[in-house]
Amino acid sequence: MKKVLLVNWDCYPNYASGGVYTWTKSLIDSLSDYEFVVVNELSNPNNNSKYTVPQHVTKVIEVPIYGSHRYEEYSKGHQALLPKILRTTESIIQNNFLVLYKEFISNVLSERCDIKLLAELVIKLHQFLLKYDSKKCLEHHLTWDIFIEQLNKEALYRHLTMKEALIAFQVVQRNIALLSIPAPKVDIIHCSLAWLPSLMAVYAKEENNCPLVITEHGVAFRELLLYYNRYLFAEASKIFWKVFSLNIVRTVYSVSDVITSVCEINNVWEEKLGADPSKVKLVYNGVDTSKFRPVEVKRNDNRPTVVSIARIDPFKDIVCLIQAIKYAKEEIPNIQCLIYGGSIDLEYSLRCVKAVTDLQLEDHVKFVGNTKEPEKAYGAGDIVAISSISEGFPFTIIEAMACGKAIVASDVGGIREALDGCGLLVRSRRPRELAKGIVRLLQDEKMRHQFEEASLVKVRTTFTLEKCVQQFRKEYGDLINLYDNKKQKMEAIVQ
Repeated sequence: MKKVLLVNWDCYPNYASGGVYTWTKSLIDSLSDYEFVVVNELSNPNNNSKYTVPQHVTKVIEVPIYGSHRYEEYSKGHQALLPKILRTTESIIQNNFLVLYKEFISNVLSERCDIKLLAELVIKLHQFLLKYDSKKCLEHHLTWDIFIEQLNKEALYRHLTMKEALIAFQVVQRNIALLSIPAPKVDIIHCSLAWLPSLMAVYAKEENNCPLVITEHGVAFRELLLYYNRYLFAEASKIFWKVFSLNIVRTVYSVSDVITSVCEINNVWEEKLGADPSKVKLVYNGVDTSKFRPVEVKRNDNRPTVVSIARIDPFKDIVCLIQAIKYAKEEIPNIQCLIYGGSIDLEYSLRCVKAVTDLQLEDHVKFVGNTKEPEKAYGAGDIVAISSISEGFPFTIIEAMACGKAIVASDVGGIREALDGCGLLVRSRRPRELAKGIVRLLQDEKMRHQFEEASLVKVRTTFTLEKCVQQFRKEYGDLINLYDNKKQKMEAIVQ
């Protein structure tokens, strides 16, 4: 069996929800003729540590970026830690590590970043940290001095507060520490995003001399910009993270062989971010149409019902949906909305609950929680509504289409590509527009049925799981064969 290294972030197998989890699980389950080693970088200590994986997933490498700097302290392997610590002397740190570290920091924080050099530095740091202790190196007092020195060289970075600089320093340190993880022996590498976890792919590709595939779902850089604009207020901090993030993304793109995009709008973003257009290929997400299909669901009442399956998250803009139900209620007094989905954002969850209370919608908006049977959840509604402010190519849309549901959704990301001719599109963050779409679909039975029929046809011809998996199977096979042929030619030349 050929081996795949699949790199994730807060995803399979620890987090069993969300579109990227669905994509990852479907890909792995469908490619049982490949062995998978899964790397999952974890940012939340409340992640699930109990899970099951199929037999052809031979190893799961869980990489928390909280807690200890030393991967060896929590890994299940048998790397000898004490010899690494003993050989990491003050002389080694000052004469070897700090030289590499300074060059890395200087490059990754520069608007004129040399991405080829940055990739080389990632590989050199990995090679160094395989032999020497990452904790002693990264906690050396001079690393902070070097970091601050670099900030002071840039006019805009000088305005970072001490707290902002310390947070940035800690994030950089934690992710450099992850470069100490040994790269497994594989035939191909596949990353589910282009961001910090994918730095592992940079050196794993070099060591294995194998192809690298990147699949961008929401385009990590775009999602990061939204996050920075929401949570960061100081301009210097926003610029710091924008520059840092862009340099990481461009470096990962540069070493990839293929970048598969889940929708056309992502192609545009990726090429603007520096991806070679010849590397970018469109592979739509697909759904299992034997599972997601029109089904009759017993309902407790005959109230006009809107269903939304979405994480309770600011990017899903659940508050906008709640406000839309308030406006829709003026036209349809007995309307109800069932919201299926969990949350790890307590503050936003409480804000959603408060919105329901403030608008006196307790009898009209119900938080149902996560569901293990989304196909039945879709069947519980007359229509489906999506209020996101950012998306890639969401499974919620194509799952609902496969279940024969009429949909009204915000026109963001790849939603238009999926829904064009099969549903209503509205501008994001416009609750009145969303409400009009909801009312229109609920009241116009003819339009609703037309959209339901069109959705079923489109999914079965364009967005099936089988078609998606076939495309990845072909990419894997073609790339592995290409590299194998190159290796054989080199061996023949050497002989």
